[in-house]
Amino acid sequence: MRNFYKELGVENILLVEEDSWSRDSLSTFFRIVGCRMHSAANAVQAIDAMSRERFDLVLCEYQLPGVNGLALLEMAGTVLPDAVKLLFTSYPVEKLAEDASRAGIHAVIRKPFTMETLEDTLRQSFPRGRQGGLEPAGAR
Repeated sequence: MRNFYKELGVENILLVEEDSWSRDSLSTFFRIVGCRMHSAANAVQAIDAMSRERFDLVLCEYQLPGVNGLALLEMAGTVLPDAVKLLFTSYPVEKLAEDASRAGIHAVIRKPFTMETLEDTLRQSFPRGRQGGLEPAGAR
């Protein structure tokens, strides 16, 4: 059986989500597909995790207590320059997507989202060298 995430090179994921139900659900899914997960409920926990580990993928909610996800992912770009960074939000995406792009964030995903949407975004966001033969970002 092919493992989509392994083929992309996604082994270690940092999930930053204040909502415990969403955080637990996504963490469980990624563990089932064989990824190592670290979850954080806020920016302080996420920064601590980033200082101790290397992550291939950082998934972050926009609306966090204290520091918004946009600012957190922008900071993550300096600590984890090779990580793919995705921001998800319940807010309108257009203006946020422009700001996210300028901050080096690979994509903004509108909540609620399906795993198919997330996987399509990951397929487009991972650099060709890490894709294990999957089509490069922007090839569609």
